Amino acid sequence: SFRGYWVDFFQFIAMTTPILSVLIFLVLMRMPASKAMPVSAVLTALAAAFVWKMDVLVLKASILQGLLDSLTPLTIIFGAIFLLKTLSASGAMDTIRAGFTNISADARVQAIIICWLFGSFIEGSAGFGTPAAIGAPLLVMLGVPPLAAASVALIADSTAVSFGAIGLPVLFGMDKGLSTGSASMAAGEIAKLGDHATFADFAQVIATKMITIDLITGSLIPLVMVCVLTGFFGRNKSFKEGLAIWKFAIFSGLAFTGPAWLINHFAGPEFPSVIGALIGMAIVIPAAKKGFLLPATPWHDFAGKVQTTEETPESIANAARFSQFSAWTPYLVMAALLILSRVVHPFKSLLLSFSFNWQHLMGTGLASGFQTFYAPGVFFCVVSLLAFLLFSMRSRSFVGAYVDSVKAMVPTMISLGASVPMVKIFLNSGANSEGLSSMPVALAHFLVDSMGHIWHWVAPVVGIFGAFLSGSATFSNMMFSGMQYSVADSIGMNHALVLALQGIGANAGNMMCVMNVVAAASVVGMSGRESEIIRKTMPVALGYAMLAGTIAFVWGG
Repeated sequence: SFRGYWVDFFQFIAMTTPILSVLIFLVLMRMPASKAMPVSAVLTALAAAFVWKMDVLVLKASILQGLLDSLTPLTIIFGAIFLLKTLSASGAMDTIRAGFTNISADARVQAIIICWLFGSFIEGSAGFGTPAAIGAPLLVMLGVPPLAAASVALIADSTAVSFGAIGLPVLFGMDKGLSTGSASMAAGEIAKLGDHATFADFAQVIATKMITIDLITGSLIPLVMVCVLTGFFGRNKSFKEGLAIWKFAIFSGLAFTGPAWLINHFAGPEFPSVIGALIGMAIVIPAAKKGFLLPATPWHDFAGKVQTTEETPESIANAARFSQFSAWTPYLVMAALLILSRVVHPFKSLLLSFSFNWQHLMGTGLASGFQTFYAPGVFFCVVSLLAFLLFSMRSRSFVGAYVDSVKAMVPTMISLGASVPMVKIFLNSGANSEGLSSMPVALAHFLVDSMGHIWHWVAPVVGIFGAFLSGSATFSNMMFSGMQYSVADSIGMNHALVLALQGIGANAGNMMCVMNVVAAASVVGMSGRESEIIRKTMPVALGYAMLAGTIAFVWGG
């Protein structure tokens, strides 16, 4: 009927409101996230209340849940800024900068080592958007423009996400996404693997398909990174200057993805990113020092005035104050804490025992929690205090770093304080008087009905969509793995392959999700210019997904 048409139309507009509003206000109109996200959140709440007929109490509880859930990313961002400012004030950053310059004066090489390899190690250890929060400031310190540093760091934090936070996106995200009560939708697939097989065995099959596809897609990421660096931010705006090191870039890509494939094959999806990145650094750093596969002339030619990498008397004096080992000690301790807190179960249990948990928010079934000492934010702060002692800093300098960090957090608090509640409203919208599915499920089913025949390419886009809104590949997998499995059933597609595409899409979504972009912009002092970053990372994310879909289509299944 005519009335039914309009009801369907407004429901479609409602369920796409979070996506459309973010794209319109943040990307097209280029509003800062501190303005775009509150407007988007209000529009989403109105659409949920008046079109989706969402339960008002659940809507209010969702806003509270979002505010509480934003504590984790906010503490991570604050900690990353605090550590950066502490190391800068101490002079240790001058030593680190000198060390990277000794490896290579080429900004393209520095970006690959810091963001692709070291960033993958941090992703494998912690996740939570931590790699960009660490890698982007290091690039800025080496003279890379802040927007370039943020964009490149986000693009790099993609392939390693498959095995991020000790395998969480696959081992936890997909497991929960496929769980119906105490059973798993994948019980049949698990049974095929043996009498005593568990979901972890099926997860390894999924992860094998992901990293096999990424032997091509992932190995190209370093080349894409350097092309973005030179093509958008170089003085000559030349992609050719990025392509000039294609041999070294692909070599660096394979130096991570190759070992990651082997580690997943023999040991499962917990450590491919951590160990693969360490092996990659052990291969690539000596090669870079010797100029292997590199042009004779290093490239460091950015448009406009940027922080110089030239040595000044003050920076030379600072660099000479500390050894490379001393200067890197805070980051080494940070990495050790991240790994120990995830692997050593007594230590992990101790940290988790200090968590705050809020159940039955406003009398609903919604809950939230804040893992006070387990979340990476507290590690940043502990390491900042260690740096204060290790480098014998003046109290005034340390307090100044703290105050500057607090001031830098204001726009970030507004952005995340609006975006996370918006996501929670979107996810919890299944509680409504119309008997509708939640908005993301309804939108996913719309895609299935209209595009099921090209699902090899749509599957990773669904993964992107989940990560773009929720800010987490793990959460994207939780939301959509069940639906992806059902689609595979209905169209006769290989279950593990479609789940692999979901995971790869969720990884790609990491490059452009609002939470990660806000974090990366914040730590390099570019709050308010998030739209410029998304305009660089979005095409890469979509291209990454489309290439993965094409490989899966050719692969078959």
